[in-house]
Amino acid sequence: MLTTKSIKYALAAGVLLTALPAGAAETITYSGWLGTYDKNADLILQIKDKFKAKTGADLKIVDTAFDKALNQATVTTMAGNPADAIHLIAGWVPAVQGIGGLEPLDGYFSKEKLDSIPKALRESVSVDGKLYALPWVPGPIHPHYNRNLMKQAGLDPDTYPQTWPELKDLIMKICALPDKDGAKIYGAALRTSQNPNSAQWSIPIMYGHGGDIQQDGNVKLNTPENQAAFKWMQDITNAGCTAVGHGHAESRNTFAAGRAGVIFEGPWGRGLVENMSGKKLTVTADGDVWVAPMPMAPNGKRRTIGNPHEITMSSKSKNKKLTAEFLDMLIFDESNTSMYFDINGQIPTSSMPLLKKGAVGADAYSQIFIESLAYTHDNPWKSPKFYAVMSKLAPEMQKIVKGGDIPSALAAADKSIKRLLSR
Repeated sequence: MLTTKSIKYALAAGVLLTALPAGAAETITYSGWLGTYDKNADLILQIKDKFKAKTGADLKIVDTAFDKALNQATVTTMAGNPADAIHLIAGWVPAVQGIGGLEPLDGYFSKEKLDSIPKALRESVSVDGKLYALPWVPGPIHPHYNRNLMKQAGLDPDTYPQTWPELKDLIMKICALPDKDGAKIYGAALRTSQNPNSAQWSIPIMYGHGGDIQQDGNVKLNTPENQAAFKWMQDITNAGCTAVGHGHAESRNTFAAGRAGVIFEGPWGRGLVENMSGKKLTVTADGDVWVAPMPMAPNGKRRTIGNPHEITMSSKSKNKKLTAEFLDMLIFDESNTSMYFDINGQIPTSSMPLLKKGAVGADAYSQIFIESLAYTHDNPWKSPKFYAVMSKLAPEMQKIVKGGDIPSALAAADKSIKRLLSR
């Protein structure tokens, strides 16, 4: 039944709602992993209630585990029955867009709203000038520092490295500390496993040395700048100042145990460190751990990668206008984004004006990440084959961190990547 409230909403929005049988209500579906975490149970209920109050429509939640989400989006799209709103990460957007599964969003939102999202974030999920996702929960990657270990190494815990040579110096000095309870203290907890994710986490190091994974849209790793980046990493592994073979889980455990000086993490790092350490480590400006921007490249500029959530609209949605209202509420509605931050503690939107307001605007930890959104590259190479490319870099990176010849390893990676992309 169309309520007075929903009719008024439709008229105000210029939308003519389709008449429904008595007692029926319009429904759109959201597929994603937000509801798969117990901590988000109340958040999900409030999002559904807010959407109902705003539109008079129902929101159906299709819980999809993170590691199943891309496959779910792909299979349901190919079968013709996807959810209306699909939760992705930036690296998956080209894959789903490539099979015709995503609706261009430019025509559903005002220029003012879209321009409130940093250009770098929009470009990461745009294809041929069309926007296919709204960056939802931004995730710039920054170094987190153990201030206690900095003090023990004779370093000022309020002064963080501004260049990559300075960061290496800090890592080496912390690495020289004596063992803690019989266990080694590492200068850094880098991701060094033979895994595409570890390869992806090396991209900020390439950026920091003036390199990149691509030139003019083509993948090219064997450059002088990238050689310098992997030499930086190899120097640290050769010195035993980061563990070889650690992935995200091992590196996080090492850092949370207070046994590493630096780790690269996103805005979720605060919750991870505090929870994994059993609250033994606090993440505050004057506490045990704090965060700083990525060091500058030789040209004085900063670049980092991001690992954000993205919210998208299926190209096959049967109610695109109502789905757009859901996306609008998630990204541009202040009451919703404030609620998200209060419950979840994550950066709740990519709309810069909202990120300067309320609790998130007053949160010093979040603001360090927010200030970096203009130079965060969520898709270092926009292609459905990005992760396949990372899988080709991973074994060569493994050779490098074990002391192998860097130009030869990067040349081998380029060769296998060229073969992959020619198929």
